Amino acid sequence: MLRGAQAVFLEEHRNAPVLLDSEHAIDAMVDALIVADPLHNAAQLVSLDRQMFSSDMPDHIFLVGVSAGGQSGILSYSTGEEGALIPAGEATAPLAIYMLNTHPREFLEPTEVPIDLVRQAVKEFVLSGGRRPTCLEWREEPY
Repeated sequence: MLRGAQAVFLEEHRNAPVLLDSEHAIDAMVDALIVADPLHNAAQLVSLDRQMFSSDMPDHIFLVGVSAGGQSGILSYSTGEEGALIPAGEATAPLAIYMLNTHPREFLEPTEVPIDLVRQAVKEFVLSGGRRPTCLEWREEPY
C-alpha cells in the first residue's frame, strides 16, 4: 500500500509537513498554492514510498509551483541519477521565480504548463510511489 508524500509549502509545514495520500489532498494543496501569498507559491514534495539515503535525506525532490492567477505552474523533478528535470518544450519566459517558504527558486528558461497538467503530474508522482510523472515529457533544467 502506498503511503503518499509529504509536502512543505508554508512555514508551519517545516516541522509538520502536509500528508498527501489521496487525490483530494493533492487538489487541496494545489488549490492552496493558487490562493497563497506570493511568498508561498511553491511546494516541495518528498515521496514516503522511496528510499532515503543513510543520512536520512531523500533521494529525490519534486517541486511544484503555481503562477500568479493560478492558470499555470512549474514542475521540477530531481534525483541523483537523473539530475534536475523540468517540463520539455519551449521556454515560456527567460526566467521564472517561485517562492518556497519565502525563499526564491529561480528557473532559467522554464516551460510553465497549464494548471490541469500540474495537478495531473502531482497526482501521478504521489500515487505512483514517487516516480517521475509520465503525463508530460521532461528535459534537463538549464543552469
